Amino acid sequence: MALLCCLSMGAVADDGDLPPTGRSRFDFLMGNAPVPYPFPRLIARIRSQLEASGDGLSPLKITLIPLGRSLRRSVAAPDFFHFPSVVAAVDGNSQEGYTPLKDQLFLGYNERAESVEIISYNEQAGRFEFQVVRDYRSGAQPKTYYASRALCLACHQNNAPIFSRPLWDETPANPAIAARLKATGRDFYGIPLSGTDISSAIDAAAERANLFQVWLQIWREACSNVCRAQWLDAALAYAMSGNLPEVDELKFTDLEVRWIKTWPQGLSIPGSSIPNRDPFANIVEPHIKSPAMLSHPVAELAQLAYIPAQLEPLNPRPILQRWTTPDKTRLVAGLAGLLNKADVQAFDRALVTHTKAQSRTLTLPCHFTRKPRRVVFNCTTSDLHLSGVIQNVGSTLSGQIDRLQVGHAKTALDLTLSGRMTKAGQIELIPKRGASEVRLSDGRRWSRLQLNTLRADQGFATLTLIDDYAAVRSASPRLPLMTASVFDGSRALAELQAELGMDKREALAREILANKLPPAKLEIVAPRKLSGSAARFLQYCGQCHDSTTNFPPNFLHGDDATVNTRLDHCAERIFYRLSMWHVAEAKRGKTAMPPISALAAYGFDAASWTNSAPLADLLDAARQRIVTHGGQPDAVLTRPFEQLRSCLPSSTP
Repeated sequence: MALLCCLSMGAVADDGDLPPTGRSRFDFLMGNAPVPYPFPRLIARIRSQLEASGDGLSPLKITLIPLGRSLRRSVAAPDFFHFPSVVAAVDGNSQEGYTPLKDQLFLGYNERAESVEIISYNEQAGRFEFQVVRDYRSGAQPKTYYASRALCLACHQNNAPIFSRPLWDETPANPAIAARLKATGRDFYGIPLSGTDISSAIDAAAERANLFQVWLQIWREACSNVCRAQWLDAALAYAMSGNLPEVDELKFTDLEVRWIKTWPQGLSIPGSSIPNRDPFANIVEPHIKSPAMLSHPVAELAQLAYIPAQLEPLNPRPILQRWTTPDKTRLVAGLAGLLNKADVQAFDRALVTHTKAQSRTLTLPCHFTRKPRRVVFNCTTSDLHLSGVIQNVGSTLSGQIDRLQVGHAKTALDLTLSGRMTKAGQIELIPKRGASEVRLSDGRRWSRLQLNTLRADQGFATLTLIDDYAAVRSASPRLPLMTASVFDGSRALAELQAELGMDKREALAREILANKLPPAKLEIVAPRKLSGSAARFLQYCGQCHDSTTNFPPNFLHGDDATVNTRLDHCAERIFYRLSMWHVAEAKRGKTAMPPISALAAYGFDAASWTNSAPLADLLDAARQRIVTHGGQPDAVLTRPFEQLRSCLPSSTP
């Protein structure tokens, strides 16, 4: 499992590593305060800012992964089940006044690594940021850095979190994993051993997060300014009403024409999921599934920790699907997902308060079915449909709506009605959607319902609709955001508030907070030079292996003497991984190095690199180091990779 598989490698500062503008959600979450320690306090901080979920589950989903696929996979060896990695994802809404985190904050933690890895969204830059909290241990002051994107993107190829496909067998959803974890007797920071429900929710959040770049790409490359205004209008109306508009009602001017010109073969949608992996799938001795076997003998450890090449997250992921035409309904739902629920609710209230709009009443005949303490009503004309039920509870009336459709516009069904019976016998009701107003899918507000019973089973209904959303449709084309290359949901609502003359204090909150944040930092290693073959390895492997941490092995970190000692120690494994470029992909014991995603930076693709002089030089240098120390290079390729000499001397801190 590799929802987060990178660590900040202390690389030389790159303009792409720090946010080009804006800050990460994690930065806003923490503000000027230190990252809380121990880990349960960080969990509590996040949860305190989230709304309760309607499904009864926490809006912060957390699972344990003892035998995962992150770069720091071996940090807990041999005590994998005593010190499992923790993976967390926010899939619920933030409370009003707090930074939005839904599908925008993902965490990875391992106690032995003394660090927390973070992937969190930066809406101003339109990208996920990769960060790491160092010195995350008792008695230390945690420090937060932005990570090397080049390293992270080797696995996170969509610039977003990744997670495995079902059945999530690296998590406690696998009974063998759960039994092993339970047998340790640890409480694991108060995190319960979860089943498929939690893993499924994390997987779904990661999939939605991976589509952020798709919506932004369409906004940037295929949507005119007019199209963008129409897209924002539809997305905001959906976010406010809870109901998607009919596709025939969506007008995305020029989108189809621009789509075909921009992507004549269709828009490729990248896959975000990595293959499922069961650590117990290929074990030779079935008894090691027993939770009683916790001593971790070498043979057992090698079997459980082994990751076949085809299951490595470094492998390029295939195209998930290809969109030949725009799915307008999906575009509306996707853009709405970039709008924070609490901000939308605040905007809705401001629209009601500050916008003057004409009300319109619609009348339609009804049929009533009376039952003990309740009345079922069904009202309809050729283009109006209303049905629901009214209940009498003491002196008050309450009810629910089964359907309301006015022309093509509909309401969501999670509505409530409350009101009273007048002396004249009319039933007056106010519709609500939670704490919000009720709106149709076209943005019109439904403010009132009257039911009149002329006879026991017949009567009529009067609806009051207010089109205050017309002001939004009018203002959208004038927003500066319409000419921006990045869609920023907070900016969209702030600009609408400004354009409509509303109170802008909430809109300015993010800017004020951003100015108070501590400076964004990179963990920097001063540039240096190495001599001989070490210099060649530094050129092609230093991006990942010249670091201040041991995961992945930092055999290129240090002075000439230190690096050469480490290269000698790691020569077998280096030779093995380099040699994989000359082995058919289906027969590779491990993925080839450097990873294919890194080759473009050196001007190569997979085919040209395989036959290149630099690869030949690196192989020759590794071969010579093996021979110098009495080894046989050809024999290296006949042995399992995990049985080769480790990359770092055992004394390496």
